[in-house]
Amino acid sequence: MTEKKQIKAITTGKRIWHKPAGEVLSDVIQEKEQTFLKAWAHYQKAEDDPEALHDMRVDLRRLRVWEKLARDQVKTHKPTRKRLKALAKASNPLRDHEVTLDWLDAARRDLPQSDALNQLVEYGHKAYTERTELAFSEKPGLKPKPKNKKGSSLALWLHQTVDQRISLIDEQLRAGADMAHEARIEIKYLRYLLEPFISELPAARDTVAWCKYVQDALGDFHDIEVFREHLPEFARWVIERELAEVAALQGKQSQAITKVFANARDPIIALSGWQHQKYERQWDIWADKRDKQLAILQRNTASLLPQIEEKLDVGK
Repeated sequence: MTEKKQIKAITTGKRIWHKPAGEVLSDVIQEKEQTFLKAWAHYQKAEDDPEALHDMRVDLRRLRVWEKLARDQVKTHKPTRKRLKALAKASNPLRDHEVTLDWLDAARRDLPQSDALNQLVEYGHKAYTERTELAFSEKPGLKPKPKNKKGSSLALWLHQTVDQRISLIDEQLRAGADMAHEARIEIKYLRYLLEPFISELPAARDTVAWCKYVQDALGDFHDIEVFREHLPEFARWVIERELAEVAALQGKQSQAITKVFANARDPIIALSGWQHQKYERQWDIWADKRDKQLAILQRNTASLLPQIEEKLDVGK
């Protein structure tokens, strides 16, 4: 799904800004749901498309973000929301596995070559060979409906929501590494919030571009954190495979068993040190950019919020 199609003008015409927010946002959610369902159908059939999982997850995330953003204005089917959440949770390990293997391969290129490390990487690729089956029932759908026939206008709702998101992002980015992942999530919310309105709000385009840039800047930082979380799993791969072979042999096998744990220990120690260096480096790279990027966000905000305010008077 191209960005042009994603931001198809749901905001056509001047009167749209004075419609009740719930009415317009219901249409947005319905459109995002249809886009996700198409991506889901493609994912189920496209076993040879390496991007199918990524595309499906992006459209699923857009849908869930919009449902959450509009929750004060739009009613949706609760059991369907739970099923969408369950699908997102079930697909997370698939994405984490791809990230993990990429970082393992990078570590093997950077670290001194060793049989234990090479074996661990081989075990990793074997462990992720089988594709996990994802399940999702398409019906009933979200069935979005406005909560109030008369409520806040779209322009007023958008102004308040954008202002709140940007304030939160600014606070989280200034908080340091501990809040970096939360900030990245909020940046995605802001990006998805603004995408449908780019054609009507020229300043929104700059803010969306900023969101994409900072998402990428913080992305590797988060991925290397995910890699760290998988270190115990790496040791388990080695121990499960090698210890099973040793356990099948007769006798005490003290030396063989000791070697199995050494084969798990040595590469994990090496990977732990490598991960820490990468983590520090990724954060330093972002820290050097942070003040400049926060200043850009504030400049964009100074242009964007007045453009939304103008819509409050358009069409009256």
